[in-house]
Parts: sequence; C-alpha cells; structure tokens
Amino acid sequence: MSRRAEFRFDDLKHILVDRIGVAEADIDDDPAATFDDMGLDSLAFMEFQAALREEYGIRIEDEDAAHLSTIGDTLDYVNARLAEREPLS
Repeated sequence: MSRRAEFRFDDLKHILVDRIGVAEADIDDDPAATFDDMGLDSLAFMEFQAALREEYGIRIEDEDAAHLSTIGDTLDYVNARLAEREPLS
C-alpha cells in the first residue's frame, strides 16, 4: 500500500490502464472528463474503488461514489482522504 501524500493524474491513469484495462488513448487528462467519456461502467468503477483500497488504503463510501463522475472530482476526493491520514505537524 502506498503512503504517498498526493494522488496524481498519473496514479489514476495507472489504475485505469493496468487494473481496469482502459486503453491509454481513451484516458483524457482534462479534469472535467468523466468516467463515462472513457467508457467505464459501474463494474469498472467498482474495480477502481478496489484498487484504491488495496494500493492507497482509501475506501470510497457509497454515498460519495455517486458524486465522483469526473477525473477532477476523483483526484480531489482521494487527495482529501489521503490528507485525513497525514499526521499533523
């Protein structure tokens, strides 16, 4: 499990390509791009959630998952969850 303090677009892309099988050419780095735009269905998003849990220790709550439709929303959400785990200095 990664203990990185930031979840970047490249991290998201890695999961989409390596775990879910999305073609790299289908992944748009525009924060407004949606998972629907990339052809991901609800089963693929569940696999994405499993990857986040395994690789980053982040669990996306069901009520939150319903609001994560864009790349930008997802990056913001995961980074907020990672920040919650960071010890305060």
